[in-house]
Amino acid sequence: MHIGFFTDTFLPQKNGVVTSLLSTGAELVRRGHEVSVFCPRTSVKKQEGMTIYSYPAVTFKPYPEFKIAVPQGREQVPPLDLVHSHSPFTMGFFGWRVSKFQKIPRVTTFHTLLSEYVRYVAPVGKKIMEKVVWKYCEIFYNKQQGIIAPSQALKKVLKEHGIKRNISIIPTGIDTGFFRPEKKETAREKLGLEPGEKIFLSLGRLGHEKNIDIILKAFENVEGKLIIAGRGPAATKLRKLRDMLGLKKKVSFPGYVPEKLKPRYYSAADAFVIASTSETQALVVVEAMACGCPVIGADSLAIPEIISDGKNGYLFRPGDIAQLAEILNSYEPSKRMVNQALKTGQKFSVTRCTRKLEQFYRAHL
Repeated sequence: MHIGFFTDTFLPQKNGVVTSLLSTGAELVRRGHEVSVFCPRTSVKKQEGMTIYSYPAVTFKPYPEFKIAVPQGREQVPPLDLVHSHSPFTMGFFGWRVSKFQKIPRVTTFHTLLSEYVRYVAPVGKKIMEKVVWKYCEIFYNKQQGIIAPSQALKKVLKEHGIKRNISIIPTGIDTGFFRPEKKETAREKLGLEPGEKIFLSLGRLGHEKNIDIILKAFENVEGKLIIAGRGPAATKLRKLRDMLGLKKKVSFPGYVPEKLKPRYYSAADAFVIASTSETQALVVVEAMACGCPVIGADSLAIPEIISDGKNGYLFRPGDIAQLAEILNSYEPSKRMVNQALKTGQKFSVTRCTRKLEQFYRAHL
């Protein structure tokens, strides 16, 4: 099968969509399929066995990490068996045109709760823009022949916003051979961390919608160390908040963490903390658990589908700083909780999840 991935975000960008494309595409190639990626301009020509076709693009000023591609020449796209779009914007629409031109099926994955990103475009009139975004999504996604949602919670949200097509739940898988525990003492030594200190970790893109400020405020009266790893538009604001709260000695910002070092950071932490309320799957939660790191997360969207409160981590009410602080203060990692986290992470292996994706593709051919 020759599958075309159409995406508005790709390398060198680093986000959940790109992570999903790389892990799923590589596994499809390993399983004997051909995968072509169509994306905004990039210097990458081959990646994990996939062929990359990129198009001229301009920077989207309100959100510089995002590029708007201007695809041309659907006739130049090689013959495909199926179009799989990963976003509803210019490249997603280009995939739609290609599917009609080549007379092949088109399916899509709803990765991102787009309404949460309206703040970058319209700080004023947010409610109106949210309605516009959802109306656009309703039109785009109802024209697809199959829709994938990575979580039950997202499927419910899509249904509530008028997306009526049959929606299949297929989470993105992770490489559990890569995301696996390192010995905690060794991981901490290599990262220059104290062996006996209680360490909490937040790792990922530092976006305003991730609510990392909630974690910082909760940490004000918590004993231990907090590592906030990553980069993004909220980085400067978060550093200023840390300094204002007097947490400079307890909270560090190591910056962007290369993919190869992620398992080391997860393994070094006693718990991973996530306060986001816009997670459609929360891949970082699965990655952390696969490395034996329990997760303390907001009880919102996909997160409670992964965290079993008191078993592989803890849930707190979204935005509840006092409750999060209480959990952080009383948290003691147990062998049982670590083992439960490991078992949860292994359920999301890329092999298992891609097998479900293959079945979905075949059902639409």
